Amino acid sequence: MKSWKRRTGLFVSILLTIAMLMAGCAGGKGNSEKAEGTNETGGNAETGETDWTKAKADIRFVYPGTSEAEKELAEQFKSAMKEKYPNVNIEYMYLSWSDMEKKLAVMINSGDYPDIAMTQDVTNLVQLGGLEDLTPYFERDGVQLKREDFLPGTLEYAQIDGKTYAIPNLANSFTLIVNEQMLGEAGMKPEDLKTWADVEKAAELMTKDGKYGFGYPLGVARFAFRVPFTAAYSNDLLLSDTSEASKSKYMETLEHFKKLEPYQPKAHVTWGYPEMFRAYSNGEVGMIAAGTYFTANVYSINPDIVEVSRAIAYPKGPSGTSAKAPVSNVGIAMFKGSENKEIAWKLMEEWSSQEFNSTAASVVNVTAIKSTSLDEIVKKAEKIYPKAIEGHKRILKDFNELLDVSGVPMDTIVGQSEMEVIVQEQLAKYLSGKSTTEEAYEAIKEGIDGVKKKFE
Repeated sequence: MKSWKRRTGLFVSILLTIAMLMAGCAGGKGNSEKAEGTNETGGNAETGETDWTKAKADIRFVYPGTSEAEKELAEQFKSAMKEKYPNVNIEYMYLSWSDMEKKLAVMINSGDYPDIAMTQDVTNLVQLGGLEDLTPYFERDGVQLKREDFLPGTLEYAQIDGKTYAIPNLANSFTLIVNEQMLGEAGMKPEDLKTWADVEKAAELMTKDGKYGFGYPLGVARFAFRVPFTAAYSNDLLLSDTSEASKSKYMETLEHFKKLEPYQPKAHVTWGYPEMFRAYSNGEVGMIAAGTYFTANVYSINPDIVEVSRAIAYPKGPSGTSAKAPVSNVGIAMFKGSENKEIAWKLMEEWSSQEFNSTAASVVNVTAIKSTSLDEIVKKAEKIYPKAIEGHKRILKDFNELLDVSGVPMDTIVGQSEMEVIVQEQLAKYLSGKSTTEEAYEAIKEGIDGVKKKFE
């Protein structure tokens, strides 16, 4: 894992074609009707000039924004695009991040392609052959978006083998969120949390009077993986690394969560992120592993919680060199099977514009686009989070500072979704006392190594 500041750096079978055509005939995919004498974007067919007001298409947009603020942003974008491009219809497919990949895999395999989608890790969708390489679009003359427009590392996160599969919109990082008030009542401050031992001590001190120090959502595989994945970075470990050289770091990571287990509500074994955020928002737990989307998820539950929350990089593990915060991006991608690629690209540029990117960043905190105004982000955030704006500004400051000091590019893991299920299952056994640290490690290693072999 390299330092954040150092890294900047057809064949379609006949059967699939038939499947795609059948899906199109069935109305599964959007269509772009063309009037006589016009090109696909509504321009003059002879001159090639584009008249976007005449572009016609039904666009399916896969959108996993789950908070009310994110849904409102989506509807604002839809209305603005309808006014600007009257014959372009946007239909949102609201899929949660945890369900999105599985459902898209089914759609891609059946040839039922949407047009565009919000993305985080593009690895598995690229493995499925689902995403369009955007490199040629970035290389066009007069393109609105250029490679140098993005924060270091964010564009690279969307690249595989030199090809770019998403436009980065937001810098996304996983961190430790701390209730400063609860921590203070336990006699500690956020700056006291320098090591895993400090986190364990804080969790113990905060666990009293029906409240708990830590909240780990073990009930959903995606999140059961994400929390130890976040912590492991600060122990210089990638959770997919089951090599002998990393065994001690892996076992230390397991033991860390074993030590935290007494300081969590028993219900955490059934939680997903919504339940975790609710418990944290209601002051039932004092620390959670979450990210730059924090305010968007807790504000509607209890805006007051933002005022007492701080974001820090997950503290240093026993074999780690420093606290680290893995950084990825939230972007927007185009599907290879879309029949509306020119219009899809136009909408992707619009989504990445100053107007909408600043709104998205005001909801989810950190933009990946250098030109987006921080002042505009804060101004819009004041309207989105009026009851918690001072706390939100402080959280925004926390995130920007920790990304600068502790941010490292997040590694992509081929087969991660399958590994998540393995880690969830074995951690559930381990934390409930049904296996030892050694047994849990060996079971995880066996399962992860089996997933890796499938992709060799």
